[in-house]
Amino acid sequence: MSRLRQALARWRAALRGSMTAQIWLAITLMATLLVAGSSTLVLRLSKRELGDVADVVLLANLAYLQQELTDEHLLTSGGATELANRLESQLGSLHVALLDEQRRLIAASDQFALPLKLLPRQPFSAVLLPKRITTDKVRRLQQPGGLTHDVTTADGRIFRLLLGRVALPAAQPDAPDSVLVVLALDATPARELTTRSLTVIGAALLLSALTAGMVGMRLARRITVAAHRLGAAAGRISGDALGERLAVAELPLELRDTGEAFNHMLDRLQSSFNRLSEFTSDMAHDLRTPINNLLGEAQVALSRPRSALEYRAVLESAVEDYERLTRLIENMLFLARADDRQARLQREWIDAPSFCQRVGEYFEPLAEDRGLRLLWDWHGAPDQPAQIWADRGLLIRAVANLIDNALRYAEPGSTVRMTVTGSAQGATRLAVRNSGPAIPEVYHRKIFERLFRVDPARERSAEGSGLGLDIGRSELDLHG
Repeated sequence: MSRLRQALARWRAALRGSMTAQIWLAITLMATLLVAGSSTLVLRLSKRELGDVADVVLLANLAYLQQELTDEHLLTSGGATELANRLESQLGSLHVALLDEQRRLIAASDQFALPLKLLPRQPFSAVLLPKRITTDKVRRLQQPGGLTHDVTTADGRIFRLLLGRVALPAAQPDAPDSVLVVLALDATPARELTTRSLTVIGAALLLSALTAGMVGMRLARRITVAAHRLGAAAGRISGDALGERLAVAELPLELRDTGEAFNHMLDRLQSSFNRLSEFTSDMAHDLRTPINNLLGEAQVALSRPRSALEYRAVLESAVEDYERLTRLIENMLFLARADDRQARLQREWIDAPSFCQRVGEYFEPLAEDRGLRLLWDWHGAPDQPAQIWADRGLLIRAVANLIDNALRYAEPGSTVRMTVTGSAQGATRLAVRNSGPAIPEVYHRKIFERLFRVDPARERSAEGSGLGLDIGRSELDLHG
């Protein structure tokens, strides 16, 4: 038993893990159940019709006997046995017997060998017979105990049995008022026909299951071929082959959305991989310059003995390179943390005009060093306070990145303006503008992507790492 359970468990696991097997099994079961259900229904209807026909035959012969038994001398002259044999000879499978009310045999056909103990208790009254006997009327004549009964003899023969009561004419005072008529129709041929039908149905069911299994397997493979293509395409993808795409037009309609989504995912992966490759090269360049400077200064300082003041001067000159390295590393760490959407924010209400004034005052010396003017102003209703619900530290960092980017790319002698605009609905808009070279429209959607640079030659790689706008966007995304 344990081995059987283990085998069943393995079979279920294999079935759950195979879409082809599930589709094949579903198609095979549906086809098999459909054939089995329809065959069972046809067989049941056939058996019912055969039973109704047998009941019609039995009731028709009972009506015939009712007419013949109107002869008052029939029972006493030996004509009853002749009548029973005549009916048996006309329909060889029908056997007849006449009984008195105590169920003692009066007359019987020659082939009548049915034990009387098998007779039902309640006879059917021939008075209830309709003038015209049809299957519909037979069904309406059914009584609580059943109109007819199927009995099986010791030798295995099956009979459809009808016990009826027929009223007799009152010829003499001591004559019986009625007689019991036993009609037994041999139903063995009908049962053999049913058995043969079951054999044919079983063979048809087996054939249909095999056919449905083969068709189901073929259909399952055709359905899952698209999934195999997805797997094959995914297996061919690598860092050197990111251009692999699915032929969406060849997929079934139900899987085209999946195929398009898969291709879009590959597009994003290829774009991200390309930007990552470019960023790796840029990052190596950005790290090499300060590290080479530090290494060169250290080698020069160690080339001969020097005084403490000279060593101090070397360390002071290295501080700027150390700060640049620190900023670069901090930016990378922040972007890594920003990918965690569960990062906690310390939100507070921030007064927008005073916030912009503080940030502007911080960057004003840098703007003057670059020959630029940095202005900030406020537009809005005087009685409407401009407030921002945000994390102060992240907001300062985002705005600082925008201003730093605007100062870096502004035309010499121009003005960089930071504007805060409030609305009556309580919304606040903060904008930073400069008069630098315009960014081509084709890059408008990409400038906020991580590691993206408009300048592919990295002419300005010494001035920045291409992370400023991405950091600003990440900080705002954290606010939702």
